[in-house]
This record gives sequence, C-alpha cells and structure tokens, in this order.
Amino acid sequence: MTNTLGKQYNLDNTIDKTGFRSKARRHQSRFRVEILQVDYDEYGNRLTKQDGLSGLNFYNGFEIFSAVKKRYPNYKKGLYSDMLRSEHIPFNLFIPLNHNKGFCAKIFNKFMNEQIKTIDRIEIEYAPPYPQNHLNDRTAFDTYLEYTNNSQEKGMIGIEVKYTEHEYNLKPKSKEEEDINNKGSRYYTVTKKSNLYRDNAHKLLPTDLFRQIWRNHILGESILQIDKNFKYFTSITIFPSANEHFVETCKQYNDLLKVNNNHFIPITFENFLNIAKSYSPNEDFDKWINYLDTRYIVK
Repeated sequence: MTNTLGKQYNLDNTIDKTGFRSKARRHQSRFRVEILQVDYDEYGNRLTKQDGLSGLNFYNGFEIFSAVKKRYPNYKKGLYSDMLRSEHIPFNLFIPLNHNKGFCAKIFNKFMNEQIKTIDRIEIEYAPPYPQNHLNDRTAFDTYLEYTNNSQEKGMIGIEVKYTEHEYNLKPKSKEEEDINNKGSRYYTVTKKSNLYRDNAHKLLPTDLFRQIWRNHILGESILQIDKNFKYFTSITIFPSANEHFVETCKQYNDLLKVNNNHFIPITFENFLNIAKSYSPNEDFDKWINYLDTRYIVK
C-alpha cells in the first residue's frame, strides 16, 4: 500500500469558490490513509475498485452496504469508490434510521415543530412511479420519508444531500433545458398549482442557483397534488456548515416562498449530528454518529 494522500490536488480542475472542496478532499484522503489504511485510485479521495467493492465507502454496520448492493448491485465508481461525492452519503446517514424509526422521528421532530408521531417509511433514491404524472423527468429524492403526525394525517419529507457541490449548470439540448424553456411543462404547472412562491420567483427558480432545490421541492408538491392520502410535504436540503454556497442559497430560496410553514428546511450536517447524538438510543448508534462526525465534518 502507498501511504499517501495522493497528488490529486493539482489534477482536479473543478472550480472551488469557497475553498471547502479542497479542504474536504484532503479530509477524505486523510480518512482513507489514517482510518481505512488503504491505497487510492487516481485521486486521493477515490478508493480502488477492489476496496469499493468491499464496501469501504460505507459505515460497517446496520446492513448499510447490503442496502447499497440491493439498490445498485453493479459497481458504480462514483457511489462505491468516490469518498468526496455526496452520492454515497444518504446510505450512511439514513439506512441506520430505518432500524429505529422512533429514533428517526425524534431527530426530525426537532426540525418540524414536534409534529411527527411515527415515521412509516424510509427510502433511498426514491422517485414516485409514473413520472409523467409528476415532473415527467428523472428527478428523485436522495432520501424519502413518510410519516403520520399527531392528528393522524400523513406527510412526506424529501431530502437532498450535499457535501461539496455547488450549483449545476443547465446542459445544452437536454430534456431539462427543453422543460425549463417550456412554460407549459410540468415544472411550471406544478409550481403554479402549489401556490408556494412569491410573484417574482418564477424568473429565479429555473436559474442554476435554485433549479435543483426547486425541482426536488416541486417533485414532492406533485405527489401532494395527485395522492390525496398525503396532506403535507417538506423539502429538506442537508449540507455541511462549511459549504457556504448552500448556506447562502438556502437563505435566498427561503425568501422566494410566500410563507415557510415547514415547506422547506435547510439542515447542516453538524446540527443533524448534534440532535442525533442527544437522542442516541444505544452504543451502536453512538459509534455510528462518531463515524459520521469523523468522516464528514471538516474541522
């Protein structure tokens, strides 16, 4: 094994506006060297295929890697081996909560005004069936929860997990570009029917800055508009506090809403882990929380 952080820092040409991506890349590389004690593939934050297939990108507990292999049985480099991308993080964050939904409810109640009575369902990488009835595209939640509130009403939570990412550019000649430019597309009809946004918001929502948050939010709204079993939807974006892009973008997105009555909630990794630690039911979950803190919090 080559005990090195790798020389990727001069090879990655990704724009890093705040410097957080570089810090996080070095942090993940150190985790690989000092904790996992394995070699790297191309960049210091990328595991070799063999180590990726061994599940080293995931917490060793709560059957997390079994859930990964069930959902994605074939090797995907970004998911299995890239320690920096957020693609793998929902499995590490939320599969353990499927083993104790009462614990999960306690965590989310701290962000949702104690409205949750029970968590009824947790899914990773979820999109509702029949996409033509929703946004007519491939938009999916990184994590999706269903709950029952204290009044026995049903609600949903759609979660988008970010780590070092910023905004995404609109790909030319893509279906997304076609839908953005078509004011009659599901993006706009669902948005109008939701009645969530201020009058000037429709000009800003399709921009690179807000488009992904907007799409995930209105995906949930599209379910509400079709499935009358559900009365509430909350869109959550979770990200490290050092990712200044999402700190500011979430503030600006919130300002586009007429009223934010649990419609949109930004949560930092740090706040999520602090709440989880305060309600941890046993030593197994204590170890998991410590892993998440060591793995993802850049100090």
